[in-house]
Amino acid sequence: MVKQISKYFSGKTIITFLAHPDDETLGCGGTLTRAIDDGAKVHCVIPVKRIEKQCYKALKKIGIKNIYWGNFDDNQMDKYPLLKVCKFLEKYLKNVIPDILITHHYNCANQDHRICYEASSIVTRPIKNKIQLFSCEIPSSTGYLRPTGFEPNFYISLTPKHLLTKIEALKLYETELRKDRSPIVVDMLARLRGAESGNDFAEAFVLVRGYV
Repeated sequence: MVKQISKYFSGKTIITFLAHPDDETLGCGGTLTRAIDDGAKVHCVIPVKRIEKQCYKALKKIGIKNIYWGNFDDNQMDKYPLLKVCKFLEKYLKNVIPDILITHHYNCANQDHRICYEASSIVTRPIKNKIQLFSCEIPSSTGYLRPTGFEPNFYISLTPKHLLTKIEALKLYETELRKDRSPIVVDMLARLRGAESGNDFAEAFVLVRGYV
């Protein structure tokens, strides 16, 4: 499925629940940039609080002003009861009332990512609300467990401008850059996902739960 963001995200409210600062840029920075340009409201909930200065600079580059931090320990979110993580996220869902929630893929190598996916799946149960749930891919994490299980069924096409903004934002995470999550890798992945979906550039998602 390929969606033009101007027809799909315009006027909607998006919330991300991605474990660490830089995950939002790596996983869906291009989509968030284009969504904001088209009038969507974007909120980022980040349960692990670290490298805040870099994060604020990167999200400012994308155009995101609404950032909410948690106090969960880095790479140790599995030591907390899942209910605590769910209640943390649910608090922001009640305040923001989003149309769309973007989180991690269930089979990421990073345990914090998997916890975020589990909590997101629980709090978006249709018996409680009708929030569309998307999983994004994080270079250096999503593809490291084999088989990956990440089979995109939803692509967002990106313009060169939106991809460039994503890459410029990523560069502001100076301490987080490495070979497997570099601007070059991000550019190559956008070209691959674009080719898969009939576009020049794209970001890929798994639509876990959706409503019409």
